[in-house]
Amino acid sequence: MQGTFTPRPPRHPQARTGTRLAIGCLLWPAATAAAQTAPAAPATTELDTVQVQTQRYDARRDDVASRIVVDHETLRRHGDTDLLEALKRLPGVSVSNGTPGRPGTVSLRGLGSGYTQILLDGQRVPAGFSLDSLATDQIERIEILRAPTVDQGAGAIAGTLNIITRTTVPKDSQRLTLSWAESQSRSTPSASWRQTHQGTQVDQALTATASVRAFLVEERGSEQAWDAEGRPLLLRHNRLRAAGRRDSVSLAPSMTLKASADDTVSLQALMDASDFRRDMLIDWDNVQGQALRTPHYRQRTRLRLDQGQASAEWTRQLQRGGSLTVRGAMDGNRENYRFREQGQAADGQENLVDRTDARLHVLGGSSRVQWTLPARGRHTVQTGAEGSLDNRRESRVQQLQDFNDAAASTSNLSFNARLQRVAVYAQDEFALSERTAFYLGGRWEQLQTRSEGRDFAPVRNRASVFTPVLQGLWKRAKGKDQLRVSLSRTFRAPELRLLVPRPYTSTNNRALNPDEIGNSALRPELAWGLDTAWQLHGRDGTQGSIGGYLRRIDSPIRTETLLRDGRWVATPVNGSRATAWGIELDGQLPLARVLRNAPDIELRGNATWNQSRVRDVPGPDNRVQDQVPLTASASVDYRITPRWSSGLAFTYRSGGRIRYSVGEVDIAAYRRELEAWVQYSSAAHGKLRLTGSTLLGDDGGSGQWRFDDGGTQVVRSARQSVPSVRLQWEVPL
Repeated sequence: MQGTFTPRPPRHPQARTGTRLAIGCLLWPAATAAAQTAPAAPATTELDTVQVQTQRYDARRDDVASRIVVDHETLRRHGDTDLLEALKRLPGVSVSNGTPGRPGTVSLRGLGSGYTQILLDGQRVPAGFSLDSLATDQIERIEILRAPTVDQGAGAIAGTLNIITRTTVPKDSQRLTLSWAESQSRSTPSASWRQTHQGTQVDQALTATASVRAFLVEERGSEQAWDAEGRPLLLRHNRLRAAGRRDSVSLAPSMTLKASADDTVSLQALMDASDFRRDMLIDWDNVQGQALRTPHYRQRTRLRLDQGQASAEWTRQLQRGGSLTVRGAMDGNRENYRFREQGQAADGQENLVDRTDARLHVLGGSSRVQWTLPARGRHTVQTGAEGSLDNRRESRVQQLQDFNDAAASTSNLSFNARLQRVAVYAQDEFALSERTAFYLGGRWEQLQTRSEGRDFAPVRNRASVFTPVLQGLWKRAKGKDQLRVSLSRTFRAPELRLLVPRPYTSTNNRALNPDEIGNSALRPELAWGLDTAWQLHGRDGTQGSIGGYLRRIDSPIRTETLLRDGRWVATPVNGSRATAWGIELDGQLPLARVLRNAPDIELRGNATWNQSRVRDVPGPDNRVQDQVPLTASASVDYRITPRWSSGLAFTYRSGGRIRYSVGEVDIAAYRRELEAWVQYSSAAHGKLRLTGSTLLGDDGGSGQWRFDDGGTQVVRSARQSVPSVRLQWEVPL
């Protein structure tokens, strides 16, 4: 429930080429439009003028609880069909680089995916759910909650992203969107169809999407080592080439039934099926030092994933005021995974054959009851309870073939897990005056995890936490600006994969390429937080905000790499305490607000600067693991005529060093991306858009350092970015 408070009265050659293309996309429609003659103005009749002024509802300005709402049109402003591509432009949102062919993770305030709560229609996304299965055509809006609210959950140290799928039906309509992208001679076609129908009692909507995403990823890297005196011990060079594709189809039906004047029933579902294939070649060339046992290997991966969810919600408006909402939902996914690896020694003799087959089944359900009490004076009180149960069954069989220096083995790493959540909460929004309002809430939540497998003893974890939240809003008597302050307690529960003590082995195991295993003794992270923001809401869509945040995190989770039984193993552990803080800026401004007779240009931009310190890791660079120091984006949208428009968009994600343990440092890649687009719109023929992406063509470099008394080791890699072109046609039917 969100109430409202409204007062009464050095460039590469590719970079130069991309920049020229971007400028051309921006200016070409202007030249075309200028050549057109303006139609003669029709005769007019002067009438008496009646002015009606009203203030459109704006959640960011009017709600007591702080949130940013990005609607469907803004989300698709740059023609993105992939949700992850659209998210990277939103304030404070960063999308990390994924493994070759696989999507990255989404986070707020640069704190890593585990610190950000991802909701789908107000509910936690099912285990194993992939955001890259969602197209922007399926999304109604995105809600960004930098400070928590107890009805949405407090498992959000960095904040919450609530993805609302499209259910509203303003009118009867049909629309078809076709898209074709090209990069490195790889094509990515996609199609989306949406039909809506509005009836007297029943509203219906159906969205269907299909896409084929072909990819090619090429990386080059090196590995070096020095002894304690700085003398070189090791030098290797490597090449990686990964090619593949992901085919997917999805279906999202929804229906809203007006059973009576007081009762509304909403039914909604989302189904997605995908087939991912990847063929990856990795070669190591040894220049100095000990050669790898398997310097040349090929990995083939296939992943078939079916996922879906369905929900039903009933809302009754009570006669004495207030409302009662009951919601039930089910979700699940089925995953079939096949991995084949073949490796050769330096002399070309085969010495590695790995066959791994895995199946994953996840089935879950949740329920929720929410009661909004009748308003009493200035107070709006809401209480609720919710619970969920998720069952996970995974079978994983790995077979290693026998060779002279390695015995054959078969390991069955199957396990079952169950996750239960129970929560109750209450919240109150109240106004002290026309300019001051508060939000006060409290939530108690209990989590229980039980897992058991063939190769480890049963593991049981139970944790409960009470999370209070206080938010305040103060508006100036005159003017359009306001101040927001929030105090809250939040938490991060360890993911199931971090708790299960099941190993994932690595090829050519060494300190900088270790096995991975979970830790059943992990504890949840708890955090106290302070958020502030000064916001300006002007005329004609002018907005601006500057704010900051502070988090004190107890028991932060980080990774340690140890030598166990002759193999290097990375495992998560709890630290003592960490502190994270940052500054956030965002705004939008029509150029006509500052320049008289300016063209119809709108400027948008945002930036988030993030820092942290981990107490039990020595500095410098002892930041929270995977934290991004700076994210920023800027865009220019130019509406040339009612039919022609164009624009530019730039996004930046900084990298650098993160020291996450005493002797280990991650080197994150910097990313700079420039896009340019031009669009022609016609009521009869729809919208035709041409977009150029990754026009700067930067190479992203990343790596790892490890150092101790015996010396230093480092691994570096660089991934090439190649410009791409996308043509999109949106057709009304």
